[in-house]
Amino acid sequence: MAMRIGRTLPPAAAPLHFKDILSGVAGLFGGTETVRRFEEELKGYYGVRHCFVVSSGKAALVLVLQALNELLPERDEVLIPAYTCYSVPSAIVRAGLKVRLCDMASDSLDFDFGRLEKQLENPRILCVMPTHLFGLPADVGRVRNLINHRGIFVVEDAAQAMGGDRDGKRLGTLGDVGVFSLGRGKAFSTVEGGIILTDDDSIGRAIQNRLGTISEYGPLDCLKLMLYAIALSVLIHPLIYWLPKSLPFLRLGETHFEPSFPVRRLSSFQAGMAKGWESRIEEFKRIRLNNAKEIAAYGVVLPGLSNASIPNLIRFPVLTKDAGAKSRILKKSERMGLGISDGYPGSINGIEELEILFGRKGFPAANDIAERLISLPMHTSVSKSDIRNIVQLLRNQS
Repeated sequence: MAMRIGRTLPPAAAPLHFKDILSGVAGLFGGTETVRRFEEELKGYYGVRHCFVVSSGKAALVLVLQALNELLPERDEVLIPAYTCYSVPSAIVRAGLKVRLCDMASDSLDFDFGRLEKQLENPRILCVMPTHLFGLPADVGRVRNLINHRGIFVVEDAAQAMGGDRDGKRLGTLGDVGVFSLGRGKAFSTVEGGIILTDDDSIGRAIQNRLGTISEYGPLDCLKLMLYAIALSVLIHPLIYWLPKSLPFLRLGETHFEPSFPVRRLSSFQAGMAKGWESRIEEFKRIRLNNAKEIAAYGVVLPGLSNASIPNLIRFPVLTKDAGAKSRILKKSERMGLGISDGYPGSINGIEELEILFGRKGFPAANDIAERLISLPMHTSVSKSDIRNIVQLLRNQS
Protein backbone atom coordinates (compact mmCIF):
# COMPACT_ATOMS: atom_id res chain seq x y z
CA MET A 1 0.00 0.00 0.00
CA ALA A 2 1.32 3.47 -0.94
CA MET A 3 2.38 5.69 1.95
CA ARG A 4 -0.09 8.44 2.75
CA ILE A 5 1.32 11.97 3.03
CA GLY A 6 -1.09 14.47 4.53
CA ARG A 7 -3.53 14.88 7.41
CA THR A 8 -3.78 11.56 9.25
CA LEU A 9 -5.62 10.93 12.50
CA PRO A 10 -3.82 8.94 15.20
CA PRO A 11 -6.00 6.00 16.39
CA ALA A 12 -5.77 7.34 19.96
CA ALA A 13 -4.10 10.35 21.53
CA ALA A 14 -3.88 12.07 24.90
CA PRO A 15 -2.57 15.55 24.07
CA LEU A 16 0.73 16.72 25.52
CA HIS A 17 1.59 20.41 25.43
CA PHE A 18 4.82 22.31 26.00
CA LYS A 19 3.51 23.62 29.32
CA ASP A 20 3.05 20.01 30.49
CA ILE A 21 6.69 19.30 29.67
CA LEU A 22 7.75 22.43 31.58
CA SER A 23 5.72 21.17 34.54
CA GLY A 24 7.65 17.91 34.25
CA VAL A 25 10.96 19.77 34.38
CA ALA A 26 9.76 21.67 37.46
CA GLY A 27 8.74 18.32 38.96
CA LEU A 28 12.33 17.13 38.68
CA PHE A 29 13.38 19.85 41.12
CA GLY A 30 10.60 18.77 43.51
CA GLY A 31 11.92 15.20 43.52
CA THR A 32 10.10 12.62 45.60
CA GLU A 33 7.74 15.28 46.97
CA THR A 34 6.32 15.74 43.45
CA VAL A 35 5.59 12.02 43.24
CA ARG A 36 4.10 11.90 46.73
CA ARG A 37 1.81 14.84 45.94
CA PHE A 38 0.53 13.10 42.79
CA GLU A 39 -0.21 9.94 44.80
CA GLU A 40 -2.06 11.94 47.46
CA GLU A 41 -4.16 13.67 44.81
CA LEU A 42 -5.08 10.30 43.32
CA LYS A 43 -6.02 8.88 46.73
CA GLY A 44 -8.30 11.83 47.38
CA TYR A 45 -9.95 11.70 43.96
CA TYR A 46 -10.57 7.95 44.10
CA GLY A 47 -11.31 7.71 47.82
CA VAL A 48 -8.78 4.94 48.53
CA ARG A 49 -6.20 4.50 51.27
CA HIS A 50 -3.35 3.28 49.07
CA CYS A 51 -1.96 4.53 45.76
CA PHE A 52 1.34 3.73 44.06
CA VAL A 53 2.69 5.20 40.81
CA VAL A 54 5.15 3.24 38.68
CA SER A 55 6.73 3.15 35.23
CA SER A 56 3.88 1.57 33.21
CA GLY A 57 0.55 -0.18 33.41
CA LYS A 58 2.41 -3.46 32.85
CA ALA A 59 4.75 -2.69 35.72
CA ALA A 60 1.75 -1.93 37.92
CA LEU A 61 0.21 -5.31 37.10
CA VAL A 62 3.47 -7.12 37.89
CA LEU A 63 3.69 -5.54 41.34
CA VAL A 64 0.02 -6.23 42.06
CA LEU A 65 0.23 -9.88 41.01
CA GLN A 66 3.44 -10.50 42.95
CA ALA A 67 1.90 -8.90 46.04
CA LEU A 68 -1.25 -11.03 45.78
CA ASN A 69 0.82 -14.17 45.27
CA GLU A 70 2.77 -13.26 48.39
CA LEU A 71 -0.54 -13.15 50.30
CA LEU A 72 -1.76 -16.44 48.75
CA PRO A 73 1.37 -18.38 47.71
CA GLU A 74 -0.59 -21.60 47.09
CA ARG A 75 -2.40 -19.90 44.18
CA ASP A 76 -0.49 -19.06 41.00
CA GLU A 77 -2.98 -18.72 38.12
CA VAL A 78 -4.47 -15.48 36.78
CA LEU A 79 -7.78 -15.70 34.93
CA ILE A 80 -8.18 -13.10 32.18
CA PRO A 81 -10.43 -12.53 29.15
CA ALA A 82 -9.32 -14.52 26.11
CA TYR A 83 -9.38 -11.28 24.10
CA THR A 84 -7.41 -8.45 25.68
CA CYS A 85 -4.23 -6.41 25.31
CA TYR A 86 -1.07 -8.54 25.00
CA SER A 87 0.47 -6.47 27.80
CA VAL A 88 -1.71 -8.36 30.27
CA PRO A 89 -0.30 -11.87 29.66
CA SER A 90 3.15 -10.28 29.34
CA ALA A 91 2.79 -8.92 32.89
CA ILE A 92 1.48 -12.24 34.23
CA VAL A 93 4.50 -14.11 32.86
CA ARG A 94 6.83 -11.34 34.07
CA ALA A 95 5.35 -11.79 37.56
CA GLY A 96 6.17 -15.52 37.45
CA LEU A 97 2.53 -16.67 37.32
CA LYS A 98 0.40 -18.69 34.88
CA VAL A 99 -2.09 -17.36 32.36
CA ARG A 100 -5.60 -18.84 32.35
CA LEU A 101 -8.27 -17.74 29.87
CA CYS A 102 -12.04 -17.40 29.86
CA ASP A 103 -13.91 -16.90 26.59
CA MET A 104 -15.98 -13.80 25.91
CA ALA A 105 -19.73 -13.43 25.68
CA SER A 106 -20.86 -13.40 22.05
CA ASP A 107 -20.61 -9.92 20.47
CA SER A 108 -19.30 -8.52 23.75
CA LEU A 109 -15.96 -7.44 25.20
CA ASP A 110 -16.80 -8.91 28.61
CA PHE A 111 -16.54 -12.42 30.06
CA ASP A 112 -18.87 -15.29 29.20
CA PHE A 113 -20.07 -15.47 32.80
CA GLY A 114 -21.34 -19.04 32.50
CA ARG A 115 -17.85 -20.19 31.54
CA LEU A 116 -16.28 -17.94 34.14
CA GLU A 117 -18.29 -19.48 36.98
CA LYS A 118 -17.10 -22.98 36.05
CA GLN A 119 -13.46 -21.90 35.99
CA LEU A 120 -13.69 -20.43 39.48
CA GLU A 121 -13.77 -23.96 40.90
CA ASN A 122 -10.04 -24.18 40.16
CA PRO A 123 -8.23 -23.90 43.54
CA ARG A 124 -5.12 -22.47 41.83
CA ILE A 125 -6.86 -19.28 40.68
CA LEU A 126 -5.21 -16.32 42.42
CA CYS A 127 -7.28 -13.57 40.83
CA VAL A 128 -9.75 -12.72 38.08
CA MET A 129 -9.10 -9.69 35.91
CA PRO A 130 -12.19 -7.99 34.44
CA THR A 131 -11.02 -5.53 31.80
CA HIS A 132 -12.49 -2.22 30.62
CA LEU A 133 -11.35 -2.51 26.99
CA PHE A 134 -11.28 0.87 25.20
CA GLY A 135 -12.98 2.29 28.32
CA LEU A 136 -16.11 0.11 27.87
CA PRO A 137 -16.95 -0.88 31.47
CA ALA A 138 -16.79 -4.58 32.35
CA ASP A 139 -19.27 -5.96 34.88
CA VAL A 140 -16.93 -6.07 37.87
CA GLY A 141 -19.85 -6.40 40.30
CA ARG A 142 -20.98 -9.61 38.63
CA VAL A 143 -17.46 -11.01 38.87
CA ARG A 144 -17.38 -10.23 42.59
CA ASN A 145 -20.74 -11.93 43.12
CA LEU A 146 -19.52 -15.08 41.37
CA ILE A 147 -16.34 -15.24 43.45
CA ASN A 148 -18.45 -15.29 46.63
CA HIS A 149 -15.95 -16.12 49.40
CA ARG A 150 -13.76 -18.38 47.23
CA GLY A 151 -10.60 -16.59 48.36
CA ILE A 152 -9.98 -15.18 44.87
CA PHE A 153 -8.94 -11.56 44.34
CA VAL A 154 -10.48 -9.24 41.75
CA VAL A 155 -7.87 -7.16 39.88
CA GLU A 156 -9.58 -4.46 37.85
CA ASP A 157 -7.75 -3.77 34.61
CA ALA A 158 -8.72 -0.13 34.09
CA ALA A 159 -5.62 0.66 32.01
CA GLN A 160 -7.77 2.22 29.29
CA ALA A 161 -10.48 3.66 31.53
CA MET A 162 -9.02 6.38 33.75
CA GLY A 163 -11.77 8.90 34.52
CA GLY A 164 -14.59 6.49 33.70
CA ASP A 165 -17.38 5.26 35.95
CA ARG A 166 -20.10 2.62 36.19
CA ASP A 167 -23.32 3.07 38.16
CA GLY A 168 -21.90 6.17 39.83
CA LYS A 169 -18.69 4.46 41.00
CA ARG A 170 -15.28 5.26 39.59
CA LEU A 171 -13.64 2.58 37.45
CA GLY A 172 -10.45 1.37 39.12
CA THR A 173 -12.10 1.17 42.55
CA LEU A 174 -14.59 -1.66 41.93
CA GLY A 175 -12.23 -4.59 42.56
CA ASP A 176 -9.82 -5.44 45.36
CA VAL A 177 -7.16 -3.53 43.46
CA GLY A 178 -7.23 -1.46 40.26
CA VAL A 179 -4.61 -0.52 37.68
CA PHE A 180 -4.42 2.40 35.21
CA SER A 181 -1.96 3.09 32.40
CA LEU A 182 -0.51 6.52 31.66
CA GLY A 183 0.99 5.47 28.34
CA ARG A 184 0.54 7.38 25.10
CA GLY A 185 -2.91 6.92 23.64
CA LYS A 186 -4.60 6.30 26.98
CA ALA A 187 -7.24 8.50 28.65
CA PHE A 188 -4.45 10.61 30.15
CA SER A 189 -0.72 10.33 29.55
CA THR A 190 2.64 11.13 31.12
CA VAL A 191 4.41 9.47 28.14
CA GLU A 192 4.55 6.24 30.15
CA GLY A 193 3.44 5.31 33.62
CA GLY A 194 1.08 3.23 35.72
CA ILE A 195 -1.14 3.67 38.78
CA ILE A 196 -2.18 1.15 41.42
CA LEU A 197 -5.20 1.79 43.66
CA THR A 198 -6.47 -0.28 46.57
CA ASP A 199 -8.47 0.24 49.74
CA ASP A 200 -7.28 -3.08 51.19
CA ASP A 201 -4.58 -2.60 53.84
CA SER A 202 -3.03 -6.06 53.46
CA ILE A 203 -2.70 -5.61 49.69
CA GLY A 204 -1.39 -2.08 50.19
CA ARG A 205 1.32 -3.27 52.61
CA ALA A 206 2.34 -6.10 50.29
CA ILE A 207 2.68 -3.71 47.34
CA GLN A 208 4.59 -1.21 49.47
CA ASN A 209 7.05 -3.97 50.36
CA ARG A 210 7.49 -4.81 46.67
CA LEU A 211 8.21 -1.15 45.86
CA GLY A 212 11.33 -1.34 47.97
CA THR A 213 12.79 -3.91 45.56
CA ILE A 214 12.46 -1.94 42.32
CA SER A 215 14.66 0.74 40.76
CA GLU A 216 14.07 4.37 39.89
CA TYR A 217 14.55 6.32 36.66
CA GLY A 218 18.09 7.64 36.35
CA PRO A 219 19.04 11.06 34.90
CA LEU A 220 19.56 9.62 31.41
CA ASP A 221 16.17 7.86 31.59
CA CYS A 222 14.49 11.16 32.51
CA LEU A 223 16.24 12.92 29.63
CA LYS A 224 14.94 10.26 27.22
CA LEU A 225 11.43 10.72 28.63
CA MET A 226 11.72 14.48 28.14
CA LEU A 227 12.82 14.12 24.52
CA TYR A 228 10.09 11.55 23.89
CA ALA A 229 7.49 13.90 25.38
CA ILE A 230 8.65 16.75 23.12
CA ALA A 231 8.48 14.46 20.08
CA LEU A 232 5.00 13.23 21.00
CA SER A 233 3.68 16.74 21.55
CA VAL A 234 4.61 17.58 17.95
CA LEU A 235 4.23 14.32 16.03
CA ILE A 236 0.79 13.41 17.39
CA HIS A 237 -0.75 16.33 15.45
CA PRO A 238 -2.83 15.03 12.49
CA LEU A 239 -0.93 17.23 10.00
CA ILE A 240 2.35 15.58 11.01
CA TYR A 241 1.32 12.12 12.27
CA TRP A 242 1.70 10.62 8.78
CA LEU A 243 5.47 10.96 9.20
CA PRO A 244 6.05 8.76 12.30
CA LYS A 245 3.35 6.41 11.05
CA SER A 246 5.39 5.83 7.90
CA LEU A 247 8.49 4.78 9.87
CA PRO A 248 8.26 1.00 10.49
CA PHE A 249 10.93 0.92 13.23
CA LEU A 250 8.62 2.97 15.50
CA ARG A 251 6.12 0.08 15.44
CA LEU A 252 3.19 2.44 15.95
CA GLY A 253 -0.06 0.60 16.54
CA GLU A 254 1.61 -2.79 16.92
CA THR A 255 0.90 -5.13 19.83
CA HIS A 256 3.44 -7.70 20.95
CA PHE A 257 3.85 -10.26 23.70
CA GLU A 258 6.99 -9.03 25.49
CA PRO A 259 7.49 -10.23 29.08
CA SER A 260 10.87 -8.51 29.40
CA PHE A 261 10.24 -4.93 30.43
CA PRO A 262 11.44 -2.67 33.26
CA VAL A 263 9.52 -2.29 36.51
CA ARG A 264 10.42 1.06 38.06
CA ARG A 265 8.97 3.79 40.23
CA LEU A 266 7.41 6.75 38.46
CA SER A 267 9.89 9.60 38.02
CA SER A 268 9.36 13.09 39.37
CA PHE A 269 9.42 14.32 35.74
CA GLN A 270 6.35 12.20 34.92
CA ALA A 271 4.62 13.18 38.15
CA GLY A 272 5.32 16.82 37.32
CA MET A 273 3.82 16.38 33.86
CA ALA A 274 0.62 15.21 35.57
CA LYS A 275 0.04 18.64 37.10
CA GLY A 276 -3.62 19.60 36.67
CA TRP A 277 -4.51 16.02 35.71
CA GLU A 278 -8.06 16.17 37.11
CA SER A 279 -9.19 19.06 34.92
CA ARG A 280 -7.34 17.67 31.91
CA ILE A 281 -9.00 14.27 32.27
CA GLU A 282 -12.41 15.93 32.48
CA GLU A 283 -11.70 18.05 29.40
CA PHE A 284 -10.49 15.08 27.34
CA LYS A 285 -13.42 12.98 28.55
CA ARG A 286 -15.95 15.64 27.56
CA ILE A 287 -14.56 15.87 24.02
CA ARG A 288 -14.36 12.09 23.56
CA LEU A 289 -17.86 11.63 24.93
CA ASN A 290 -19.29 14.20 22.52
CA ASN A 291 -17.55 12.47 19.61
CA ALA A 292 -18.79 9.06 20.74
CA LYS A 293 -22.36 10.31 21.11
CA GLU A 294 -22.24 11.77 17.64
CA ILE A 295 -21.04 8.48 16.17
CA ALA A 296 -23.70 6.56 18.11
CA ALA A 297 -26.35 8.97 16.84
CA TYR A 298 -25.59 7.70 13.31
CA GLY A 299 -26.56 4.20 14.48
CA VAL A 300 -23.09 2.78 15.17
CA VAL A 301 -23.45 0.26 18.02
CA LEU A 302 -21.04 -0.52 20.85
CA PRO A 303 -20.44 -4.25 21.51
CA GLY A 304 -22.47 -5.59 24.43
CA LEU A 305 -23.87 -2.22 25.48
CA SER A 306 -27.09 -2.94 27.36
CA ASN A 307 -28.35 0.63 27.75
CA ALA A 308 -28.37 3.92 25.92
CA SER A 309 -25.64 5.67 27.90
CA ILE A 310 -22.25 6.07 26.24
CA PRO A 311 -19.27 5.48 28.56
CA ASN A 312 -15.90 7.24 28.69
CA LEU A 313 -14.22 5.67 25.66
CA ILE A 314 -10.67 6.23 24.49
CA ARG A 315 -11.61 4.51 21.21
CA PHE A 316 -15.01 3.43 19.89
CA PRO A 317 -14.98 -0.36 19.32
CA VAL A 318 -17.08 -1.73 16.46
CA LEU A 319 -17.71 -5.33 15.41
CA THR A 320 -17.81 -5.47 11.62
CA LYS A 321 -19.99 -7.92 9.70
CA ASP A 322 -17.05 -10.22 8.95
CA ALA A 323 -13.29 -10.30 8.43
CA GLY A 324 -13.68 -9.18 4.82
CA ALA A 325 -15.59 -6.04 5.79
CA LYS A 326 -12.98 -5.29 8.45
CA SER A 327 -10.16 -5.57 5.91
CA ARG A 328 -11.91 -3.26 3.44
CA ILE A 329 -12.60 -0.63 6.11
CA LEU A 330 -9.02 -0.63 7.38
CA LYS A 331 -7.56 -0.31 3.87
CA LYS A 332 -9.90 2.54 2.93
CA SER A 333 -9.26 4.30 6.26
CA GLU A 334 -5.52 4.04 5.65
CA ARG A 335 -5.90 5.79 2.29
CA MET A 336 -8.15 8.50 3.78
CA GLY A 337 -6.15 9.04 7.00
CA LEU A 338 -9.20 8.45 9.21
CA GLY A 339 -7.39 6.71 12.08
CA ILE A 340 -9.60 3.60 12.17
CA SER A 341 -7.46 0.83 13.64
CA ASP A 342 -7.37 -2.92 14.09
CA GLY A 343 -7.92 -4.47 17.50
CA TYR A 344 -5.37 -6.89 18.93
CA PRO A 345 -3.78 -9.39 16.49
CA GLY A 346 -5.71 -12.37 17.87
CA SER A 347 -7.03 -14.04 20.99
CA ILE A 348 -4.49 -14.70 23.73
CA ASN A 349 -4.40 -18.46 23.12
CA GLY A 350 -2.92 -17.71 19.68
CA ILE A 351 0.24 -16.13 21.11
CA GLU A 352 3.01 -18.50 20.03
CA GLU A 353 4.83 -18.47 23.36
CA LEU A 354 1.62 -19.37 25.24
CA GLU A 355 0.05 -21.94 22.89
CA ILE A 356 1.40 -24.87 24.90
CA LEU A 357 -0.69 -23.76 27.90
CA PHE A 358 -3.99 -24.14 26.08
CA GLY A 359 -3.52 -27.09 23.73
CA ARG A 360 -6.70 -27.72 21.76
CA LYS A 361 -8.89 -25.52 23.93
CA GLY A 362 -11.01 -23.25 21.80
CA PHE A 363 -12.12 -19.70 22.49
CA PRO A 364 -14.54 -19.15 19.60
CA ALA A 365 -16.06 -15.85 20.76
CA ALA A 366 -12.62 -14.32 21.38
CA ASN A 367 -11.43 -15.53 17.97
CA ASP A 368 -14.52 -14.03 16.34
CA ILE A 369 -13.95 -10.70 18.06
CA ALA A 370 -10.31 -10.66 16.91
CA GLU A 371 -11.42 -11.28 13.32
CA ARG A 372 -14.10 -8.56 13.25
CA LEU A 373 -13.14 -5.81 15.71
CA ILE A 374 -12.03 -2.34 14.65
CA SER A 375 -11.83 0.85 16.70
CA LEU A 376 -12.68 4.43 15.77
CA PRO A 377 -10.68 7.46 17.01
CA MET A 378 -12.35 9.59 19.71
CA HIS A 379 -9.65 12.06 20.74
CA THR A 380 -9.49 15.85 20.74
CA SER A 381 -8.23 16.12 17.12
CA VAL A 382 -11.25 14.31 15.63
CA SER A 383 -13.51 16.80 13.81
CA LYS A 384 -17.19 16.58 12.86
CA SER A 385 -16.09 16.15 9.27
CA ASP A 386 -13.89 13.20 10.30
CA ILE A 387 -16.86 11.60 12.06
CA ARG A 388 -19.07 11.97 8.98
CA ASN A 389 -16.37 10.40 6.79
CA ILE A 390 -15.84 7.54 9.26
CA VAL A 391 -19.54 6.77 9.47
CA GLN A 392 -19.95 6.93 5.68
CA LEU A 393 -17.04 4.53 5.28
CA LEU A 394 -18.61 2.07 7.72
CA ARG A 395 -21.90 2.24 5.85
CA ASN A 396 -20.33 1.76 2.44
CA GLN A 397 -18.29 -1.28 3.51
CA SER A 398 -20.84 -3.03 5.79
